[in-house]
Amino acid sequence: MDIRCTRCGTLTVPAGHEDARAFYQCEKCNRVWMVHLTAGTTGRSQVPPVRVLVVEDSDQLVSLIEMWLEDEGYTVVTASSGRGALEAAATHCPDIVLLDLVIPQPDGLAVCERLRQRPHPPVVILMTGVTDPVRLRLVEESGVFLLLHKPLTQETVLDAVSRARRHRWTEGSGLQANA
Repeated sequence: MDIRCTRCGTLTVPAGHEDARAFYQCEKCNRVWMVHLTAGTTGRSQVPPVRVLVVEDSDQLVSLIEMWLEDEGYTVVTASSGRGALEAAATHCPDIVLLDLVIPQPDGLAVCERLRQRPHPPVVILMTGVTDPVRLRLVEESGVFLLLHKPLTQETVLDAVSRARRHRWTEGSGLQANA
C-alpha cells in the first residue's frame, strides 16, 4: 500500500513503529505523522472528521497548528485575515474556528460576531497574545467558547479543540460521536 503525504501528495517512507502505531515521513516536505495499526481502521486516528478553520496571520503558526490537527484526523482549512476567514467559513462551514484576535481586517472580534450570526454558528476558540485587561474583557463578552493565550502548545490546542468538539455534540449540532 502506498502512503502519500496529505499536504503535498509525495510518496512517504516508513519512519518507525511503536505500540500499534506506525510513523511515516514525507521526503519532500519532511513532515512526520502517525498512523494507528489497529484492526479495522484505515490509517488515521479515531477522531470523527470535524472541520476546523484556523485563522492566524503567522504562516509558521498556521502550519504548526494545521499539522497538529491533521495528525489527529481533523479536516483543516486556513485563512490569514478576517476577510479570508469569513470567505472560508461561507465555503467550508467549519464546526470549530481557531481564531487569532489580532489579524488583518476585520479583526478577530468582528469575525467572531459575524460567525455567531450564521444559522449554525461554529464553536469559536480565540487565540491571543494580548494582555490588555479592557480588550480581554471584550473578548470574554464576545461569546467565544475558549480563550487561548499565546504562546500555544500542541497539548493546549488539541485539548481546546477536543473540548469544543464535545461542546458541539452536547449542543445537538449534528456532530456524531465515533463509537
